[in-house]
Amino acid sequence: MVDLPQLFMRLPRLAPAWPDGAGSELAGPEDAAAVAALISAAFDEDWDAERAVRELGPDEGVDASYVVRQDGGVVAVASARHMSSYPDAGYLHYVAADSSRAGRGLGTVVTAAVLQHFADEGLSAVVLETDDFRLPAIRTYLKLGFVPEYRHVDDQARWSKIIPLVLGPSRRADG
Repeated sequence: MVDLPQLFMRLPRLAPAWPDGAGSELAGPEDAAAVAALISAAFDEDWDAERAVRELGPDEGVDASYVVRQDGGVVAVASARHMSSYPDAGYLHYVAADSSRAGRGLGTVVTAAVLQHFADEGLSAVVLETDDFRLPAIRTYLKLGFVPEYRHVDDQARWSKIIPLVLGPSRRADG
């Protein structure tokens, strides 16, 4: 099996047409262990507090992470990153939510907070990378206005499989 690159999406017009990020707040150093646990579970990677501080910090271009707290813990996170490869766009980075709370819109809340962060900075666009199997996340991104951008020869075929899964079968215009 060939490892394909992540799918790429762009929010071409950063305008306040998304839900607000109410319920989110800036993450602090005290959240590093909880953020690491969320990302470990969501991405099947080994994260600890030290890695969270390092990879979600200014040395990696991350200037803010937003969290949602419920029941005394962090249940969702997303980060605002700047990358030299996208000088005119913000990069939505490491969106993760507690899987036991799936379907409650937590990813939307933290994503909206990051979008507002970028809008406040005066950016006009946001980009992200994701995996084919992250269907709930892709559904959220599409609803927020992100559009697929083909960057690999197989991307059109990949998106042709994904779109019906996340949005349902298309309806015929004549029927």
